[in-house]
Amino acid sequence: MSENVFRFVVKKIFEMIASLVILAALTFFLLKALPGGPFDDETALNPLVKEKLISHWKIEDSWFQQATSYLVGLVQGDLGVSMIRPERTVGEIITQGLSNTLSLNALALAFIIVGAIALSLLAVRFRDTWVERFVDQSAIAFLSLPSLFWGPLLIYFFGFYWNLFPVAFLTSPSHYVLPLLTLSLRPMASLIRLLKNSLAQNFSQDYVRTARAKGVGTWSILWNHVLKNSLIPFLSYLGPLTVSLLSGSFLVEVLFAVPGLGTEFIAALNDRDYTLIMGLTLFYGVLLILINSLVDVLLKVADPRLREEA
Repeated sequence: MSENVFRFVVKKIFEMIASLVILAALTFFLLKALPGGPFDDETALNPLVKEKLISHWKIEDSWFQQATSYLVGLVQGDLGVSMIRPERTVGEIITQGLSNTLSLNALALAFIIVGAIALSLLAVRFRDTWVERFVDQSAIAFLSLPSLFWGPLLIYFFGFYWNLFPVAFLTSPSHYVLPLLTLSLRPMASLIRLLKNSLAQNFSQDYVRTARAKGVGTWSILWNHVLKNSLIPFLSYLGPLTVSLLSGSFLVEVLFAVPGLGTEFIAALNDRDYTLIMGLTLFYGVLLILINSLVDVLLKVADPRLREEA
C-alpha cells in the first residue's frame, strides 16, 4: 500500500467515525421530536403499569440524560433491549433478521452485476441491431417504473395468475425469485446504461482498431480489453448501488413478508420502539459507510490517477 493510499484510508476512518456520530445524534433527536411514544397505543395497560414502564425506560428524563445513558451502553457494546419486546435484545433481533436481508441483497447485487455486464456486452457487440434496441428499450422501461410497481405486478402474474413462484417468505430457492427481480430490475437498468456507454466509448478507441487489424476476434477484444478499460465508472457506481439496494429492500421485504431487517425497521417505527430504531439505524449506518469507504479505497487502488490524488 502506497503512502498516499494509506493516508486516504486513515482519513476515511476518521470520516466514518464522524458520520456515525452525526447519524446517531440526528436519529436520536428526530425520534424524540416525533409525536407519540412506545406505550401510547397500549390502552389495555393499567395506568400504574404504564407509568412504571415509562419510568423504567426513563422516557421522561431529559434528552441529555437519555442520550448520555444510551451512549454509555453503546460504548460498552450494548445496543439495549427492545421496548416493545423486552424479552429480546436489539442485538438478537438484528442477528435473526440479518441473514435474510444479506442473502437477498447479496444475490440481488450479484444478479445485477452479471446481468448488466452480459447485456451491455451483447448490446455493444450487436450494435444497430434488434439486440441493442431490445436492451435499450428494456432498460428504459425498468428505469421508468419503481419497485412499488414491479413488485405487485410480478406477484399478480407469476404468483397468482400463473402460479409459478411463491409470493411470501424465503424458505426455498424459488421464494427468492420474485423479491430478487423486484429489487434488481431498476438498479440493473441504471448499470446497463452506464456500462454500455462506457463500453461503446472504449470500443471506438484506436487500440480496438489495432487489435482488429491483428486478427483478434470481436468477443476477445470486448472481454479482454474494452471491458477492463470500462470498469472505473462501473466500480464507482457500486457504492451508491449497494446503498440503493439496502434501502430499497425495506419495501421489498414488507411486500413479500420477508422476516429481515427492513421489516423489523418498519415495525419498530410504527411501534415507536426507540432502542430498536436506534440499533437498526446505527447498524445500517455502519454497513453503508463501510461499503462506500471500501469502494472508494478500491477505486484509489485500481486507478493510478486517483492514487496520485489520494
